[in-house]
Amino acid sequence: MRLRSYLLGLAVIASSFIAVNPVEAQSRNGWYKSGCGNNGECTYVKKIGGSWPFIKYKSNSPNGMFTKEADCQQWRYRFIRDDGSKSIWHDAMPGSVGEASMEIVCR
Repeated sequence: MRLRSYLLGLAVIASSFIAVNPVEAQSRNGWYKSGCGNNGECTYVKKIGGSWPFIKYKSNSPNGMFTKEADCQQWRYRFIRDDGSKSIWHDAMPGSVGEASMEIVCR
């Protein structure tokens, strides 16, 4: 009985080292699913550069693919246009796909 308990405990500890993080399991070539709208259309994000707290990332949504910059300290993001100019900052709204994107790129 004691050996069985020992082996069961060992199995639990060993499985914790090989468990896959659910967020990492969603990654495909660096793309992470950040959420889906009520219509079932999903948004994906991929880090492309920067250093904390300012992280550049791509966002691929039903509205198109955009380059964005996250401010991980102030919990906001802005768009980077093709010419390199930047939009105003937008706050990441709680419970939104934008907040889920921030959680992924800021970790």
